[in-house]
Amino acid sequence: MSPNIIWLASYPKSGNTWVRYLLANYFFNKEKKDDFSIKRFIPKFPRGDWFKFIENKKNEIISNPHEISKYWIQSQEKIEDYIFLKTHNALLSISNYSFTDETRSLAALHIVRDPRDIVVSYAKFLKRNYDKQIELLLSEKLHYNINKNRPFAVEFLGSWGFHYKSWKEGCPKIPKLLVKYEDLLVDTNKQSRKIIVFLSKLLKFNIDEDQIDFAVRNSSFDILSKQEKIFGFDEQNESKDPFFRNGQKDQWKDHLTLKQIKKIEKILTKEMKELGYL
Repeated sequence: MSPNIIWLASYPKSGNTWVRYLLANYFFNKEKKDDFSIKRFIPKFPRGDWFKFIENKKNEIISNPHEISKYWIQSQEKIEDYIFLKTHNALLSISNYSFTDETRSLAALHIVRDPRDIVVSYAKFLKRNYDKQIELLLSEKLHYNINKNRPFAVEFLGSWGFHYKSWKEGCPKIPKLLVKYEDLLVDTNKQSRKIIVFLSKLLKFNIDEDQIDFAVRNSSFDILSKQEKIFGFDEQNESKDPFFRNGQKDQWKDHLTLKQIKKIEKILTKEMKELGYL
């Protein structure tokens, strides 16, 4: 079977959910309805129902989450149609088991955001202090997110620098498009069109300009924030704080100390300069 997965890949709190709504509204909302649940057409990976074939391994994975890597490719082989998948996983290998490869993956949208803003947004989302969040953002240890109620959905992040480099350099034969959160903020329509043009060349479809305009309007931060207040959001934290909290750039200037800023910039100088953040 030909490659059929298009990844929406990012470190957490980088705008992945926004791009998810933009694409879902473009491809799956042809009737142009206000549908807050439209993101259901772009599921998260890993997800439990693709791992039912290893249900008997659940306790093993809870005790050693690295074991999930043995089944990443096998689970992707069970996906038959073209599909967009959201992930926060780094593009890595564990014990020679790859997260994905060129036989499964058609392309990737690599979504990035200023790591200083990620610290603020992620810390507030997790109810964590900034120093702890900076420590994890910069840690060389391969840390992961896991919920014992959903052990197959474990995601391996690593540091922000490691994560960025993994999707930038990993699987070089997979076509990738870098999408900067800040560029989306400045001109959402222009950046959305860039994404659609990239995908149209891979999937061979004609671009619908009116649908792009609708997708941008119906995926605006204000609309998503209002809909979250009405319907709730399945990716909220345990305190049920708003997922769509602020959405702006340069929040770090008002929240981080000079010492905290210098620490991030010192370790991530190369990557931040490369992306225009320094």
